[in-house]
Amino acid sequence: MALDLRLIRSTTCFNCLLFGLALRVSAQVHVMAPNWLVQQRENIVGATSMFGAPFYGDRIVGRLVYGASKGNSWCEADDYEVPQEKNAQATAASAEFKARIINVFLVRRGGACSMRHKVRVASEKGAHAVIIADKEDSKLTTKDMPNIIVSNNGVYQGEVHIPSILISKEDGRLLIDAAQTATVIVALAWTVPTDKSVRMDMWMSSASVETMQFLKSFAPKRRVLNRAMNFVPHYSVFRMENADVSTANNLCSDMTAQFCAEDPDGSGPITGKMVLEEDVRQLCIHDKYKRMMGEPPSSEGGASPVIEYAAEYWDYIERYIERCPLAGAGDRFGEECSKKLMAEVGIDQAQVDECLQKTSEEKLKKEVENTAWSPRALRINGWRYSGILDADLVTKAVCSGFTVSPGECEELSKERDPFVPYQQTAPTGISFTTLLAWLVGTLMVGCILMLGYKRRLQEEMRANIREEVMLEVQAQYSRLAGK
Repeated sequence: MALDLRLIRSTTCFNCLLFGLALRVSAQVHVMAPNWLVQQRENIVGATSMFGAPFYGDRIVGRLVYGASKGNSWCEADDYEVPQEKNAQATAASAEFKARIINVFLVRRGGACSMRHKVRVASEKGAHAVIIADKEDSKLTTKDMPNIIVSNNGVYQGEVHIPSILISKEDGRLLIDAAQTATVIVALAWTVPTDKSVRMDMWMSSASVETMQFLKSFAPKRRVLNRAMNFVPHYSVFRMENADVSTANNLCSDMTAQFCAEDPDGSGPITGKMVLEEDVRQLCIHDKYKRMMGEPPSSEGGASPVIEYAAEYWDYIERYIERCPLAGAGDRFGEECSKKLMAEVGIDQAQVDECLQKTSEEKLKKEVENTAWSPRALRINGWRYSGILDADLVTKAVCSGFTVSPGECEELSKERDPFVPYQQTAPTGISFTTLLAWLVGTLMVGCILMLGYKRRLQEEMRANIREEVMLEVQAQYSRLAGK
């Protein structure tokens, strides 16, 4: 009986690994053809890039596409050719699965550009997903891959819309050799540890525009999942040793520098202390207003998990970025704006103030001790989320984490077409400040274009250096951990 293997719902957790406090499910490459390659390496463990859009909960079938670099390390579109299916064997291999199969480009890490840049180039040449083979002189092994974080290096993520996976040089060499002599069919799978309910832990900052925009977009989906999912907020708090007076005043709650946060506007009026106060304020709102919800639907026996939901917290968070922006002529980030917003959404300010007075130090200490791999981090059922921080994509990952998918996910989690590049959810609404900034930016475009190319080259070089340093540090860490 023939099966359409283009999209197969997957509820199995492949190679769940414990790293620090975070379970991570590694991206998997499953070799399906030819048979001789399946016998050598059926499953390949990789590291999912933090940029791009993995197919969470689905199993995607594709043909490996490899074009040898002409010398520029797959950094430019004209550096390699895209080979086509050449013979009857290739056609038969595709027909065997009764599916349209996507193009999975295979490139190597290294050279004068970052992995993110290589993926963008491959996408422009027709790739639907990319496998990045580690460079030949890398010290990383297959065992190291689950511990690797392929970051976006702080560069805007919106220009990359397809998923990518970093694999070891050994596995990469095997796939490259095979792709040059045969038609290689692979399945790509991204899975989440499953449970009766889903727990989503998120690390953030109340002064992060990116994070608050995501929460604004995610809020409507969170409301739909209020009886099936637990959301646990965490805030990025750090301590500093031997901080000078100026640094402590700008970033920390006091001169001891035990609790510090990012300063979002540099020399502007917002300080790290103000950010810490808002972080704790949001934690207090969540703690004070979370309520136990009904039991989630389940066909299995045993006790049902406790589900809690704080409606007022989400009402507050959803409006915060527009009501209390970091810049502007009206209300701005800070206590006064927060008070107005709490009154607007029906939050008891006296209770929140009492929580701040009694529990601020306790909460900040807990946040300092409970850090993640990044100030902006997301875990689903203890697993490290990788990919674009996008409301629809995160919701799909959440919905793939249920042992028995609740009815709410039928409404929220739509099937993706793997042939169409993923488009991020556009934030709803626009503030006057944002509109004004766009108008000013448009007037300046003419001047900026002259400097754009030079700046782009500099960004790529810096991103590549950071990427190489991160991977080298992780390689050394893995070696030390293994001793």
